[in-house]
Amino acid sequence: MPSVPFRLSLLLLLTACTRPAQPVRDPTHPDLRLDRVAIRSWSDNRLRVLTTATRLDVFREIGTPGDVIAWDAGVLLLTDGTQLTAPLVTGNLFAGQFTGKGGVTLSGPNSLRAATETVAFDRAQGAGGVAASDAGLVLTQPGLRLEATGFSFDVAEERATFEQARTRFAP
Repeated sequence: MPSVPFRLSLLLLLTACTRPAQPVRDPTHPDLRLDRVAIRSWSDNRLRVLTTATRLDVFREIGTPGDVIAWDAGVLLLTDGTQLTAPLVTGNLFAGQFTGKGGVTLSGPNSLRAATETVAFDRAQGAGGVAASDAGLVLTQPGLRLEATGFSFDVAEERATFEQARTRFAP
């Protein structure tokens, strides 16, 4: 049986050997940075959506795993040519929640145009996700101008609801 001084020496030796401190991660440096990103979404062997960004940063150890920041982001729906763009998009890949900021624009069929300062998208709402904003909206189409204080768009139902909307019709 080891002596008390030996045990005490062993205990002191073990406590002196501590794990090195974990390095502190800089939250401004992503775990993955991609430049000139293009993501193609397929359904039944048919290309449906093209998503692009000039830069995409992905974080997995800082904040919430799956956090992303995309610059000059765009989504093109190939079924009808609708295009959605935003200078900055932040969100989380796993949660399916994203916010477009800095002037979000939409160009759609029949010369449809829409613009708002910010739009939030939540994939968990509704059957296909819901896009919404309370930052105001201007929507134009030949013969029509709609201004609203906010909107909600259910993707699966293709149904939009406008808040405090004012419309002007032109011949």
